Amino acid sequence: MPESLTATFTSVGGGFLAGLIVGYFLKKIIKVLMFVVGGILALLLYLQQQQVISVDVLKMETSSTFIFNSVASSFDKITQTGDMTTLGIPLAGGLSAGLAIGFIKG
Repeated sequence: MPESLTATFTSVGGGFLAGLIVGYFLKKIIKVLMFVVGGILALLLYLQQQQVISVDVLKMETSSTFIFNSVASSFDKITQTGDMTTLGIPLAGGLSAGLAIGFIKG
């Protein structure tokens, strides 16, 4: 009985710690990417306003829609192939709780 409790607590604690780290760094990476993309878009709009370049907004919209749809479909494929039920309830529960807290605190 004590060995199974130790394994369960280790699984929950390890999953929580891993989720905490991944959630924290995921939020930091998203912030950096948003800053870079926003800076590029602001630069393009400024250069268009100064009449240095001409920006085709419809092409940008089409390209961004294609990119977002590609990313969304790739995440859909990942969730179909990676089944979380094989990890076990303690590890998956700890991992998801840590991921949520790390994402909030990041």
